[in-house]
Amino acid sequence: LSNSSIHNQDRKLRTLGVRDRFEAVVCAVELGISKPEAGAFHAACDTLGLAPQDVAYVGDHPDIDAGGAVAAGLKGVWLDREGRGGRPELVRITGLDQLPGLLAGNTRFGAPDTFR
Repeated sequence: LSNSSIHNQDRKLRTLGVRDRFEAVVCAVELGISKPEAGAFHAACDTLGLAPQDVAYVGDHPDIDAGGAVAAGLKGVWLDREGRGGRPELVRITGLDQLPGLLAGNTRFGAPDTFR
């Protein structure tokens, strides 16, 4: 789920060589609704065929991403790469390498861990 357009996101993901790691890409421009509105998160869940409580959303903006996801009924995870902290109400990681432990292997997808 991105607040950008599918054109921009698809191009970025293909340039990075990771587009095939995403089952779906849902973008606000095409939806007509953006994060942190619950409807944006619910549209992404609907696209995946999953209930909000079965989805973890990881993003680098504490309010728009993690806070918005939590308010919409998802598990919101703040990716705080800069180590800003100060938001004890949010689940927080400082690197994507911490995500598998947080999810305890209970995932639908199994992309190889090549991000370092």
